[in-house]
Amino acid sequence: MIVFMTLAYVAVLFVLIKVKVLPNTKTTWLSTVVWVVVLFIFLFIPMQWGAPSGPVKVQMRVVQILPNVSGEVTNVAVEANTPLKAGDVLFEIDPEPYEIAVASAKATLARAEAQGVQDQANLAAAEAQLRQAEAQQALAARLYRDDEELVKSGTISEQRLEQRQAELDAAIGAVEQSQAAVARAMIEVNAVTEDGTLAKIAEAQAGLRQAQWNLKETKIRAPSDGYVTNLALTVGQRVTNLPLAPAMAFVDTSEKGLVAEVHQIYRRHIEIGQPVEMAFKTLPGTLVTGTVEQLLDISAQGQAAVTGNVAAAGQTQAEPFLLRIKLDNPDNEALLPAGAAGTFAIYTNSVAATHVIRKVMLRMTSIVNYINPAL
Repeated sequence: MIVFMTLAYVAVLFVLIKVKVLPNTKTTWLSTVVWVVVLFIFLFIPMQWGAPSGPVKVQMRVVQILPNVSGEVTNVAVEANTPLKAGDVLFEIDPEPYEIAVASAKATLARAEAQGVQDQANLAAAEAQLRQAEAQQALAARLYRDDEELVKSGTISEQRLEQRQAELDAAIGAVEQSQAAVARAMIEVNAVTEDGTLAKIAEAQAGLRQAQWNLKETKIRAPSDGYVTNLALTVGQRVTNLPLAPAMAFVDTSEKGLVAEVHQIYRRHIEIGQPVEMAFKTLPGTLVTGTVEQLLDISAQGQAAVTGNVAAAGQTQAEPFLLRIKLDNPDNEALLPAGAAGTFAIYTNSVAATHVIRKVMLRMTSIVNYINPAL
């Protein structure tokens, strides 16, 4: 732009000299240098913060499709670059191992429910055995007391009393064993969850739900509206749920984002809601308008990475900050494919006189986009 304005100034000088308004001297032609300096100082330098410019690109999310279960692919239900709706099946994994797991979990649950009934019966049996042992203890104690009186009167010998003592001790031991059996049975019966379900039954139910969920996850579905690109998956391949081995790339078309880069020294003049004009390579000769939607308060350089190394000195650079732009006309999103690149200009509240020059420059860039492939 400065070259264009300088050439225009030279052309004006040439015309004025030809019509003899100005003399054809060195001083007249050296005024061109003054003109360039004035342009730089009073126009182009202030324009950098009054109407900052930079690169802008259109971005979309690309989701790495990772199945939640592993197995052999039995069906690929999609074709590359074909529009899909959220919930459409992308591919299927052999469900047989997971069907077997569900059947096994159902059997485990049935066994746990039967075990719960058995635990109740074991508790009743242990309590009955405890009552019997307590009755035998009471009988042994009474016989011991009776024989103790007979020993005192000399009717029987002390050997008979020793036998009664042994019988009483055995009865006491039987009661203690029965009490322990009752305690063990009560532990099994009283092991319940917060909702009152027997613990072993709740555990079996959880195992069944997990097996059923795994079976459901053998059908991998689209996370949103979009399409699969660079499709290489085929029947017979084995997929895993490891993050290092995604099965396919899914392009999420539910939202597009316009991300622009602005130098740090100009960021202080930018505010949300300020008008933006953009010239994209995919739309030569056309300007797309919008507003500043969001200023991102961090750059890649501002991320503190957790490592075992001391931060290296001398690595700091003034990286550009990113900002998001909202289109004035949402219908223009359809005209901007993901990856479309261009140049933007933000018209701030500073040095408004320079906005005209920036608008002219951006329109020239838009026209040059017909022939210039680079930014």
